[in-house]
Amino acid sequence: MVLVRRVVPILVPKLIPALAAMLAAGAIAQGVARAIDIPAQPLAQSLAALARQSDTQILFATALADGLSAPAVRGTLTVEDALSRMLAGSGLRVVNNGPRTFTVVQAPADTRAATLPTVTVSASTADMSGNADGVVPHRASGAKTSTPLIDTPQTINVVTREQMDEQGVQSVMQALQYTPGVVNQYGDTDLRYDWLAVRGFVPLRYLDGLRLPYGARGYSQPRIDPYALESVEVLKGPASVLYGQSSPGGLLNLVSKLPQAQASREVVLQTGSHDRAQGAFDFTGPIDEDGKLLYRVVALARDTNTEIDYLNERRVMVAPSLTWRPSTDTSLTLMAQYQKIRSDGGGAPPALPAAGTLLPNPNGSIPTNRFIGEPAYDKFESEQMLFGYKFEHRANETWQFRQNARYSYIDTDSQRVQGLAINPDLRTESRYGWAFPERSGVFAIDNQAEANFRTGPVQHTLLLGADYQYEGARYEESQLVAVRALDLFNPVYGAPVSRPPLGTRVDQSRHQVGGYVQDSLSIDRWTLLLSGRYDWAGSDTDTFTAQTGNTVSTRQSDNAFTGRAGLTYRFDSGFAPYASFATSFQPQAGIGRTGSPFEPTRGRQTEVGVKYAPRGVNAFVTLSAFDLRQTNVLTPDPLNINFNTQSGEARVRGVELEGKASLSRGLDVVASYAYSNTEVLKANANARGVTTQGNALPFVPEHQASLWMYYTFHQTVFQGLGLGAGVRYIGRSYGDAANAFRVPAATVFDAALSYDLGKSFMQLRGVRLAVNATNLFDRRYVSTCISSTGCYFGSRRTVLGTVSYKF
Repeated sequence: MVLVRRVVPILVPKLIPALAAMLAAGAIAQGVARAIDIPAQPLAQSLAALARQSDTQILFATALADGLSAPAVRGTLTVEDALSRMLAGSGLRVVNNGPRTFTVVQAPADTRAATLPTVTVSASTADMSGNADGVVPHRASGAKTSTPLIDTPQTINVVTREQMDEQGVQSVMQALQYTPGVVNQYGDTDLRYDWLAVRGFVPLRYLDGLRLPYGARGYSQPRIDPYALESVEVLKGPASVLYGQSSPGGLLNLVSKLPQAQASREVVLQTGSHDRAQGAFDFTGPIDEDGKLLYRVVALARDTNTEIDYLNERRVMVAPSLTWRPSTDTSLTLMAQYQKIRSDGGGAPPALPAAGTLLPNPNGSIPTNRFIGEPAYDKFESEQMLFGYKFEHRANETWQFRQNARYSYIDTDSQRVQGLAINPDLRTESRYGWAFPERSGVFAIDNQAEANFRTGPVQHTLLLGADYQYEGARYEESQLVAVRALDLFNPVYGAPVSRPPLGTRVDQSRHQVGGYVQDSLSIDRWTLLLSGRYDWAGSDTDTFTAQTGNTVSTRQSDNAFTGRAGLTYRFDSGFAPYASFATSFQPQAGIGRTGSPFEPTRGRQTEVGVKYAPRGVNAFVTLSAFDLRQTNVLTPDPLNINFNTQSGEARVRGVELEGKASLSRGLDVVASYAYSNTEVLKANANARGVTTQGNALPFVPEHQASLWMYYTFHQTVFQGLGLGAGVRYIGRSYGDAANAFRVPAATVFDAALSYDLGKSFMQLRGVRLAVNATNLFDRRYVSTCISSTGCYFGSRRTVLGTVSYKF
């Protein structure tokens, strides 16, 4: 109730009048041309894709499309023109049944169409999450419009549901392992959080376009299970123009599974390495005969050990959703998710000394399964709840309105025994115990009005938006207590340790109100994108210190304008070169020597590249080069090194390549490469006279490459068999800002094997068997090393077996 009382007085005066004005400006425009991008494929799939891309309803008889293929249809076209091209030479024609409804029938010479059953193919006004064919994406919902990726002057990487299923991913971090420019900061061994860096910077996380909690210290981040997701999107570069405060490297947007009009049910059982036992199901379909009520329930339960001694995980998750579609122009989807995680062992692998992992140790190498905490003390618990809705309404052929809102809450409790320093014998490590619970709640709402219209020869996709977000968090950190040293090579557990008393408590609230406008102007082959946004952001932080009994309060307020401009030219061959410039801002907590609050860091990026969607082939390739800079970075104040000043600057330059293809013969290919050159351009010396100027940014490998291939046999004795193989190369990188710890490169291999029993001689329709292996050859490697006692191993070999049944 406190949150509601704070939100409503701010939200209503600022958002409602603006949105009413947007909708009042709408005018009916018949036969509006839209950006259409549909590859050559079976006719039924092409009609479904056209329905999604044009927000129309297309009716056709099931038998009419059998055995027919449609050519590629691309360009700025009306629905009638697109259908005409798609049906050319097929013996079929189109009947216009009214606003945004068409029927495909047999030409007059054949009247069979009147007696055949009819299939309805439709798309809601915001159905931008399912726009993918196999592993190949065509749109990203995080871009907030239906503009195809090829016409978007920005690098956007999308991991589809198909790719996640092929690779058997178990976390968002695993889903992004084949994505260029994305790095798992501490390896894929943390059960609590997805620690990522994008183009050298930590991205904010969003779910369905709305920000997730982060907390005052980053320990109350929800971990979204990939089984509940339709896709994972990475928007590269500054994204503030659509989302407000953001790091300059980009942001992560997760797209939820939503109710579908076609009934589908799936049950999954899984087992494998480390005594894993997992069950899940995904049920969706219509509730009523008219298809106005749709439902979906996704659930998962997991009980597993890990490759680290004494570290385990027990997780339950359920995500129900309900869609009400009173008409083809209006829909309302209610969504919820509940997840609870319990992990004995603290939820994460231990930070190990560099001596024995990254560096030589006369006592030998520290085993990768070594646990340095206390089994009776270390634990992690997390409980997260999300409640939200998506409302969509098309006012007429020009205007459509979308409103997304969600309240997200997470409560975490962590207590661990960790390493403090390795002793001179390089065998024993002194330790300390502590606890650091944190809880956070976020309310976020985003209002969008989109208009598609033409002014002379120019086709416009205009987006007007206003959003608001509020986060309240409490972080508590205990005092530190000394714990008996541990022999790293012959550990003996059982040291007495109890939860220490409170040391520090931080209460923090953050809010942001923003308004944005974007226009995508298309004329002939050119697409010009212009965006602008203004934000009002602020934070209140109260820090209580138990030892002194004092509370220090900090109030901060920031206003910022951000913008983006981009230009794309599309050739008939499928090539689309582009160029763009974008800016970002991100508030910084704290004050300087004079007592003034810090200004937000600023980011700016120049990017040029080319995208390629070959005609007649289901493939998409993006090649980009970028120059990214962040200013107002904190660095020691030369007049008083006990304070920071904002004269620092960092730069990331790079080239990224990603190609994805789902070929008609059953071959899926995902390939990527990233080159990153990072440098601290400006920094002052610290108390020891050491500066990071000229150093590389941590966690960013100079070179990164990957290749995944998955082949499914068709029409042979091996029909239904699928084989997959992948290789990932992670180049050398530094784990700390001082560049004292350089982590060597590593190459790891993955593999997959599946068998669709419905296509075998047994004809068990809907049953699929799969085996996935990550780090197939069990490569031992260090993923990162942030300090002399902060090194982490990459994941060792993991093999998972899956049985799924769809019905």
